[in-house]
Amino acid sequence: MTVPQFEEEYVEIPLPAAASAKLADIAASVTADVGALLTTISFWRPATGDLVRVFSSMPGLYRVGGISSELGEDWLQHCVVRQESFLASDQGAIDSDAFEHQDVLGALNLGAAINAVIVDDGRFLGCLNLLDVAGAYSESSVRRAEAYAARLAETLRSL
Repeated sequence: MTVPQFEEEYVEIPLPAAASAKLADIAASVTADVGALLTTISFWRPATGDLVRVFSSMPGLYRVGGISSELGEDWLQHCVVRQESFLASDQGAIDSDAFEHQDVLGALNLGAAINAVIVDDGRFLGCLNLLDVAGAYSESSVRRAEAYAARLAETLRSL
């Protein structure tokens, strides 16, 4: 399988070892429980209106520090403003403006996604992102992912 290469903006993220370990531990737990071929955790930067990856299960492709800046208005309203998790259960939703690099996701056969919001005291901090094959996720999957996302708030709050 050939995965298309992509360019993205990048920023250095100085994560303390304890924070990196906690992110990795929670990511491993949610991947084992809910399932995912790709798991990432993204931190919201309100000043720039973008997400920065602070964990990736595929760091060679989706590296830590990668910036998602082309976020669709519908996704922003759904996740950032209303603080509701986003479920993309099929390829049509993956191909929406909620996701960048659709060609890469398609090449990896990633046709379903959960963006479980991470919220702390009414403030959107970021997302726990799970991606898998089309049809892999349901509303029940989202609820389970949200339980893990809640455990990430303390770590993201300190960034």
